[in-house]
Amino acid sequence: MDSAQINEIIKFAWPLILIQFGLQIYALIDLFRKKKTKNLSIYVWAIIIIIGEIVGPVLYFILGRSED
Repeated sequence: MDSAQINEIIKFAWPLILIQFGLQIYALIDLFRKKKTKNLSIYVWAIIIIIGEIVGPVLYFILGRSED
């Protein structure tokens, strides 16, 4: 791989990385503010959100978020 290819990959990856971190931070803030989930403890959801990259926060918002 030459430097031009690496620069193209970096240009593509940065927005995805920013979206991932933003989604994780938003999900963690929401989780700890509500302090209540549908099915798992907040600590298990925190681990899922952190380790799950983009899928973890999405799963939290779909399956774990309490309506209260």
